[in-house]
Amino acid sequence: MTANNETWFLSQRSEALAGLVLMSRNDLEVRSEQKVDTGADFLVNIRQDNGRAMRLFTVQVRGTVSSDTSEWMKTLKELLTVEGGQVFLPTCVFIINVRSNQPFYRWVAEPVIENEEAKLRIGEPGDFEPLTRSVVDGIVGSVNRWYDAIPRQLMAAKK
Repeated sequence: MTANNETWFLSQRSEALAGLVLMSRNDLEVRSEQKVDTGADFLVNIRQDNGRAMRLFTVQVRGTVSSDTSEWMKTLKELLTVEGGQVFLPTCVFIINVRSNQPFYRWVAEPVIENEEAKLRIGEPGDFEPLTRSVVDGIVGSVNRWYDAIPRQLMAAKK
């Protein structure tokens, strides 16, 4: 397989597998951003019951044939060291081992609530964790709590 074919295979297969993991939830709308190089492969919207809220997070996907985390880090260094002013939405990196079909994830910009304020924790060191359905549930829960805190934070700022 030529280098171009291998790159295409890794990209296409890893994005397809990542999409399947995300679409295991009925409340997620996953839009591929392949045609626009924004740094995100997927823009994910968490649908709310009223259908009006936009709760977005982004996912960058990387494919690999290696199970060696240190190999992944060589290709991800630029993603994991983003400057605070460049990320405005919760953002994850998904690593998909296309040989074993094993997905892993790590936050790039993790949505957190600190002192009742919605913040993005950017560039915190951490390990890649296996990406399972329950982990996707946790990602969605974290993003929802973050969005829930924003109106309270804005209203408190008005006082």
